[in-house]
Amino acid sequence: MKIKVTFSDGSRRVLKAPSELQKIDKNREAIFVMNNGEVYTGYCDGDVDEEDDFCIMGTLHGIGLPFNRLLGWCYTTNKKI
Repeated sequence: MKIKVTFSDGSRRVLKAPSELQKIDKNREAIFVMNNGEVYTGYCDGDVDEEDDFCIMGTLHGIGLPFNRLLGWCYTTNKKI
């Protein structure tokens, strides 16, 4: 099932499934959409810890988010720079 989203800036993306998080390129910025509508932007290594959380890094500090609430994710840019 494909999930298409339109962000507040007008950009449109097809979200990758949460199960594809392990394949994410940790060097590319990505957008993470949660099942409650919250959107986070940052970098992720794709690892899910023993508490079923994944980490998004933005600057020096990261945030842990529950993997089971991840609706999907996509890269902020279409192509690798």
